[in-house]
Amino acid sequence: MNIDKIKQKILEKISEEELAKEIDSIIQEHGGLIGEDAAINTIARDIGINIEEEYDEEECKFLIKDISEGQSNVEITAKIIDMTDLREFNKKDGTTGTVRSIVIADNTGSIRLTLWNDKANIVDNLEIGDVIEITGAFSRQWNNRIELNSGSDTKIEKIEIGDYDESMYPIVKDYYKIGELQANNPATIKGEITICYAVREFPKRNGETGRVKSFILKDETGTIRGTLWDDNTEINLNKGDIVEVKGMVKEGFREGLDINVNNIKIIGKAEVEEIEAKDETIENLPNCNGEIVNVKGRIINISNPKTVNFGDRDVEVQEITITDSTGTIGVAFWGNAMNKIKEASIKEGDGVKITNCKVKTYENYEGKIIASLSAQYGTEIIKDETVGAPEYSENIIKIKDIFSLDEEKRNDISVIGKVSDLYDLRTFERRNGSTGKVRSLMLEDETGKIRLTLWDSDAELEIKEGDVIKVVRGYVKENGDYYDLNIGRIGKLIINPKGIAVDIKTSRKFIKELQEEDTTEIRGAVVDYRKQNLVLYLCPNCNKRVALVEGVYDCEECGEVSPKELITATITVDDGTSNISCKLYGSAVAKLTNTPLNELKDANLDILENILGSEFVFSGLAKTGYNDLEFSVRNVKSVDLDKEIELLKEL
Repeated sequence: MNIDKIKQKILEKISEEELAKEIDSIIQEHGGLIGEDAAINTIARDIGINIEEEYDEEECKFLIKDISEGQSNVEITAKIIDMTDLREFNKKDGTTGTVRSIVIADNTGSIRLTLWNDKANIVDNLEIGDVIEITGAFSRQWNNRIELNSGSDTKIEKIEIGDYDESMYPIVKDYYKIGELQANNPATIKGEITICYAVREFPKRNGETGRVKSFILKDETGTIRGTLWDDNTEINLNKGDIVEVKGMVKEGFREGLDINVNNIKIIGKAEVEEIEAKDETIENLPNCNGEIVNVKGRIINISNPKTVNFGDRDVEVQEITITDSTGTIGVAFWGNAMNKIKEASIKEGDGVKITNCKVKTYENYEGKIIASLSAQYGTEIIKDETVGAPEYSENIIKIKDIFSLDEEKRNDISVIGKVSDLYDLRTFERRNGSTGKVRSLMLEDETGKIRLTLWDSDAELEIKEGDVIKVVRGYVKENGDYYDLNIGRIGKLIINPKGIAVDIKTSRKFIKELQEEDTTEIRGAVVDYRKQNLVLYLCPNCNKRVALVEGVYDCEECGEVSPKELITATITVDDGTSNISCKLYGSAVAKLTNTPLNELKDANLDILENILGSEFVFSGLAKTGYNDLEFSVRNVKSVDLDKEIELLKEL
């Protein structure tokens, strides 16, 4: 039963005002150490509400990963991995209460159990490492995390060795090596401080000013970031200090693990075994997952800084791409590490040695192991011309040649073109709830056109029609009838690069001249349109059209679905030399009809009737439809008479 249902049962017996007073009284009685949910459970028991009666047997069995806010009668078996001393506090009535907590874990996670008053003593004869069975606990949220609390019926029994499966629980040690740490578990570690950052202040939600200080700790198995908060930031730490750290391990800010420090003790300046980074060729890096390595190569690209969204935060990253005689790889510099690139005063074509990089590998869709490198806190960029790599040269290709490249080469494309069409900036919501931005433009050289899609900070750049754009190390992917050029993490975009001009003659064609695969523009009048709904309903899984049957959208491949909506229109355009069927989607329909997309969903076909006889300039791709050549429209513009006069001179 969740906490809202418990609250509703209470309100059947007392008023909301009485409930609010009782909640406040219980929280104060416990010295502010419990929250509203725990108080509500206490009140329910006090007035005789049997919370457990609606639970069946299965609802009382939990793994730690299954515990959520507001559960009662939690029954769980887990291992004690941490335990606090008994602590006293003053109750509102002047009496003294007692409290202690234990942290328990299974292989699905860990959670804190807080024991109050008479229940605080039921673990007196237990030790860290014991496996116990807990019954009659309840869960709540406290400080943005779920934890367990004791109730009047809470019991704890030790399970003897041999009566449980050891493999279901983590191994408990007095001290851990950094390489042994797991997220969401408390741990004590020893190591040497390699970097200590300055104290940083930040505003808290309650209006107070908080303080945070971070440091990097290493032992012979790896490195981890430690974080000190508020009063603990006053502890004087220096590079080279040997420390003992106790705290809670969590997923790192960027990658790897962090430890939130509860206690830190300086134990000396003793030496620890140095982590020796070995020199590796790029070709061998897929065999070095998790290792710290040095790599040498020639820089073929330095990306612009990019912002990466991790749901709860944005982090900047900049990447150096290097090549040696065996291959090519990127080295990512996150956050403050980007300063190392600026300080090194490097450029494309320089030979460099980049030290102390961490190797991460993943398996691509073809089953091939791919390696990537991340700069660490001890990474250095050293100029080195003994790299054994070919001399640097830019590989700028023409737009028409992009479409004949094999799939692998489409992942590394540099191209120069002029902006011929510019689309509006759009915002969208990502799956994690954050907001992204996207904008597209048509990039054209003397050989053809391609759509360039810009994301987030790149989408906000000041670009106008006629600007020359240089795309370095972009990638191309198919998108329906078109190829889209994108700026990935390693790529960059240069607006109006010095000394570069793009002389483009019009790509306008008469309709009678169109041939299959022509990427061009036509000018003509709308003379007819297909009498079909402006909204096309598609299966979100296979993208096929779905049918509405008895109020349910049905896909012949996937069954009942919630369809996605696509605005579409098919018109016939005539330019005096011939006519052609033109298909338009989304924003192109909005521009044709001068109607916002959200209004088109409810519009009828009169909106197309009203544009019959009107002339427009359409850009897109000529392709063969069911029988005849048709035109897939990417963009629509009104006729500009001054431009048309210039174009007619060229034609």
